[in-house]
Amino acid sequence: MVFMNKMTVQRRVVIWLSAISSVTLITLVCIGWEVRDTIRTNGLTRINKILEHKIESIDMYAHQRYIALNNLKQLVFFAAHHHPIFEKKFWDNPPQSLSDSMASFADQNGFYDLFIINLDGDIVYTVKHESDLHTNLVYGEYRQTELAYVFNGALKNAKPNISDYDFYVPSNDFAAFIAEPIVDNGKTIGVVAVQMDNKKIQHVINDYSELGKTGEVIAAFRHNGKLMVAAPVRHSDIEAFNSSDSLRLTSLFDSLKGKSGQLYMHGRTGNDAAAAWGYQDDFRMNIVATIDQNELLEMWYRQFTTILLLFLIGVSVIVSMLYVLFRSFAKPIAALTKYASEISEGKYNREIISEDYDLEWQVLIRSFDNMSIDINQKITQLNQQNILLSDQKGKIEELNQSLEAKIKLKSKQLNAYIDIIDQYVITSQTDREGSITYVSEAFCNISGYTKEELIGENHRIVRHPDMPNEMFESMWKTISSGHIWHGEIKNRTASGGYYWVDMTISPNVEDGAITGYTAVRQDITDKKIIEELAITDSMTGLYNRRYYVKIIKEEMNRVKRHHSSMALMMIDVDNFKLYNDTYGHQAGDIVLNKVAEVLKFYTSRSGEYAFRLGGEEFGIVVSSMSSEEYLDLGNRIRGAVEALEIPHEKNNAALYVTISVGIAVYHPVSGSDMTCEELYRLADAQLYIAKDGGRNHVDIKPFL
Repeated sequence: MVFMNKMTVQRRVVIWLSAISSVTLITLVCIGWEVRDTIRTNGLTRINKILEHKIESIDMYAHQRYIALNNLKQLVFFAAHHHPIFEKKFWDNPPQSLSDSMASFADQNGFYDLFIINLDGDIVYTVKHESDLHTNLVYGEYRQTELAYVFNGALKNAKPNISDYDFYVPSNDFAAFIAEPIVDNGKTIGVVAVQMDNKKIQHVINDYSELGKTGEVIAAFRHNGKLMVAAPVRHSDIEAFNSSDSLRLTSLFDSLKGKSGQLYMHGRTGNDAAAAWGYQDDFRMNIVATIDQNELLEMWYRQFTTILLLFLIGVSVIVSMLYVLFRSFAKPIAALTKYASEISEGKYNREIISEDYDLEWQVLIRSFDNMSIDINQKITQLNQQNILLSDQKGKIEELNQSLEAKIKLKSKQLNAYIDIIDQYVITSQTDREGSITYVSEAFCNISGYTKEELIGENHRIVRHPDMPNEMFESMWKTISSGHIWHGEIKNRTASGGYYWVDMTISPNVEDGAITGYTAVRQDITDKKIIEELAITDSMTGLYNRRYYVKIIKEEMNRVKRHHSSMALMMIDVDNFKLYNDTYGHQAGDIVLNKVAEVLKFYTSRSGEYAFRLGGEEFGIVVSSMSSEEYLDLGNRIRGAVEALEIPHEKNNAALYVTISVGIAVYHPVSGSDMTCEELYRLADAQLYIAKDGGRNHVDIKPFL
């Protein structure tokens, strides 16, 4: 301290600047290193999410194969009703259409081969016609294969199951199989099995779209005590389905303590790498995803180096400028310091020749002279006031303590209120353009986004595609004109789901101008789900007749307001009663569901609706088209149903299940008084015209 008291201002400033710069630099380095650790931690989260996505992709691939197998089962089931397909001699000269269907099905659904096996275990048909054709899976040469395993499991358990991978001699490759029994009237009549296409599985595993330049995925399974790689590894010479004793691969799997986890480990390039591992149940695979730490930290390296360089340059420039500046201040500061010291000793009559210095210093020195005169006069007054101030000091301290206590209490209460609002009120704020500036924790909880993911983004990030553009245009027009908007909105979550809110939006006004908007919401998802169940047909998932009655009125009123047009399409499955009598009601339900899927596909946009009005009768409401476009849409729907190629031998319109469509087009004019019932009758009349014209036909009543 003594050393500092004897130091000049110039040196002290330099020392303080150096100390501040050093502390700032150390702090900057510590913060940078903390950011690096955070990035590393986030890297593990990122690689774990990538692994989850990869396992989900493989799960989806396996699920699709199960669905495809079930479709094949239906195809074989129907074929078995018309042909003795489980007999060897039938396949000596089978119908060409059936052989083509089998081969086409295997190709379209990603199967390497498919098998038809009778109850004795004889393989009576394969697409590839390899050496396993006409062999027996019970006592033949391939009785120990995975194909024989799934065949026996299908007969025993009556459900499909994916086998382990094993080398399959007829295909000269590793293979996995799925088999499912064909049951007719409660009796098993045969088994259908498929052989997975390794190239398709490898394509799913080797999708590196999320793993940057250095990431890779290793999918492996154990076979006969050895580790087998299921797909080529991105940055390695390890090939698919080769037994690998690679030190890197072995060290990865040796690190697994359970079925899943993540950590940093020594990578292929010699650097640390973020790794996550998990287990895929269907294919019984261990899956490891890795990405090089340097790739995760690449942006951090560049930014941190740039910040340090700019910091050092800035400090050097500032120190140099201040040093030069204080040198010009040193002489007058020394003179003024001596003058002030003498004044403090009571020598008020001393003078400094101000003309020796710059103009600013002259003003300061003359001010010191005037101060020395005033000081002597003020000292007496200060002594008198000191007594009074001493008395008031105690009172002021008491008042300050009381005021501080009240401020702390109010601050604590205010913070508690803010925390309650943040946790339980779904609220957000945006600027005038709709970019989010604040969200509550409750908003994050219901949407699935973090605050970091939402702040700065436009509020369209949570907009659900089911909501019509007209509603948002009306909302924006209301709030931008300074009024409050209130309504119910369906929003999208971060995971792709949805939730419903009852929302009120108020403009934020400062000095008469709108600066942004505040929205407060109430979660009404459960209420909306109940409403949706009340308007949905339980079997097909389409809207029911109750909802049709509501929507048709609203749509007719809407097109009146907008001077647009709309069409009501009445759809009926041709000869559906004969189909039920021939194939059974369960098959009839399947037909209705497949027709419903077609209708959903062609009414996927906002403002388009598909209904099941009863039995095999359906309805569609669409708008804003010409008569030609409505007719074209009806023909595309009719063609899509026929393209399903669902056999219907009693249908006099085609060999397959078909539909007839009647269309009534409504284009309101001034004074139009057409009712919903009249529009329905017109569409129904067009439907009967289409049926009388031979079915599998579309008939339209143009603009009304």
